[in-house]
Amino acid sequence: MLRLTAVAMSALMLTAAPALAQDGETRSMAGVIPGYEPSAFEQNLGDVESRMAAFGAGVEALDEDQTLTEAEREARMAALWTEYGPDVMAFTASAAEMGLNTAGTMMQTMNIGAMVEAALSQADIAGAMVSVEVQAALAEAFAEVAEAFGAARSEASADAGHDHP
Repeated sequence: MLRLTAVAMSALMLTAAPALAQDGETRSMAGVIPGYEPSAFEQNLGDVESRMAAFGAGVEALDEDQTLTEAEREARMAALWTEYGPDVMAFTASAAEMGLNTAGTMMQTMNIGAMVEAALSQADIAGAMVSVEVQAALAEAFAEVAEAFGAARSEASADAGHDHP
């Protein structure tokens, strides 16, 4: 269980850290989102990337070492996790915080009223009303047909009853 968790975490770190640790201009959302301030996490992504790469390499090496018994592998994985666990947890928490801050900043800069207005201006309200009116007319017509059918059936049943004394 510990091994699978560590392997999954290392895969996440190896995938996410390089993507986040691009050159300074594209790494930060400061140039994209007005008022965005990069966190300490964003500013130190190079260090984070190297630590996560070392952790991932250690996990892969343990995974590939066929000479280890399961107990030895688990013990070494626990030692590796003890060494890098705080970094992994800090990376995860910082990445989540960065995502939330980015989303919050974006929400502050969005003009929700303009978005709703644009959506409503594109809506075909007249067409929707016609559709509602057509559906109501069809429902009314079906109700009349059902009523007439029911009346005809009752009449036929009553007539059939008069033929037999």
